[in-house]
Amino acid sequence: MNESDSFPHLDYAVDAGVAVLTLNRPEVLNACNSDLHRSIQAAVACATADGAVKVIILKGAGRAFCSGSDLREVGQYRGDSARSYIRLDFETKHCVATCPKPVIGVLHGHVAGGGFELALACDIRVISQDTLFSLPEVRLGTLPGAGGLQRLPSIVGLGIAKEWAMSGRRIPAEEAYRTGLANHVFPLDELMPKAMVLAQEIARNNPIALTLIKRALDPEPPSSDGLIGMYHMLASQACHESREYQSNTTSYVAKT
Repeated sequence: MNESDSFPHLDYAVDAGVAVLTLNRPEVLNACNSDLHRSIQAAVACATADGAVKVIILKGAGRAFCSGSDLREVGQYRGDSARSYIRLDFETKHCVATCPKPVIGVLHGHVAGGGFELALACDIRVISQDTLFSLPEVRLGTLPGAGGLQRLPSIVGLGIAKEWAMSGRRIPAEEAYRTGLANHVFPLDELMPKAMVLAQEIARNNPIALTLIKRALDPEPPSSDGLIGMYHMLASQACHESREYQSNTTSYVAKT
């Protein structure tokens, strides 16, 4: 089965009960634009509805998993358009986090900003030795606004989460593994085969049990209509409207 044509900028394939969703904008390190957000949501919905799919793998094409939001698009938004994009971004992470089927993030290269938040929405993270995580939003004058600030502390602890979010520094693979962010680290050429072995091992189990385990272990996910989600979306929009963010974003886009 191959439904790649149904999802702009995303390849979709099913192999032995595992749906593999591949972000496919390698020319911009899989930075998310509005079309890719909608494709992720639609592909997760497709995999959820397919009884043959037991586990979902989310990965990136090319040199990176995902470098975050595409500032060439997002940096132009103001007012209602900024608010609409922030909600779309938030809902992408929410749909991954609340998918009733296990989602494994298979990560390599840069996992930055919104890409980091997307990885945090996955249930399990399997990474390559070249992976670099970062939340660089603070260096642009804003904050992670798509649920990452809620999900990260439950994985690595509050103090580490604050350090990473407040500094914006890059976190290498060894540190990610040591702090519990990554479940496994492999050489890049072994990453996908090892991830498939894990996915198929999980896929052999009762899907009802897998869903109930996920629900039992997950903290209450932030939703776009809940108080926490609404606060962070409004905070993100406020930062996006600031002169500092607009200036920093313009400078960043000019350099890339």
